Amino acid sequence: MRAVIVVATGAIVALALPAPAQELQGVTFPSTRIAFFDPQRVVSESVTGQAAFAQLEAFRTETAVELERRSQSLAAEQQRLQAESALLSPTARLHLQRSIQSTELNIQRLFEDAQTEFLGLQQEADYSFQVKLLPVVEAVALELEVHFVFNRLTYPILWADPAYDLTERIIERLDAN
Repeated sequence: MRAVIVVATGAIVALALPAPAQELQGVTFPSTRIAFFDPQRVVSESVTGQAAFAQLEAFRTETAVELERRSQSLAAEQQRLQAESALLSPTARLHLQRSIQSTELNIQRLFEDAQTEFLGLQQEADYSFQVKLLPVVEAVALELEVHFVFNRLTYPILWADPAYDLTERIIERLDAN
């Protein structure tokens, strides 16, 4: 009975000791080093991200100005039709109504085309940013001998120690390139 207690105690002590490295089928892995970064901060705080955002914002502003100009033109035509409807001949009234419908259709098309173009520009900017970002993340991870770098915005990471945040280093490296 005493031998069983000694063996059981030895097994418990052995299990309680921290293992210096993981073993899997005879292969030893070093202690794992992990870190994370916040890609949203990288986009908003890096020069590269701000430049991409500025291009998208310029397109959006340019399109909004054009839509506003055409909307004002439409409003002027509608006001003219309302004010002069009784004075216009049936042919002139019909011509003005068709012009209004055509302007409305053109505005709708411009809006839809602008949305499609904006989404394309946004996808292109995202892809271009990713192409620049991934080598920077890899370089920072290799420099710091980090084995895994996680995206802070993904759901499995509910909390992380800020000491393991690589965001600032990634922004600095991205801006330096």
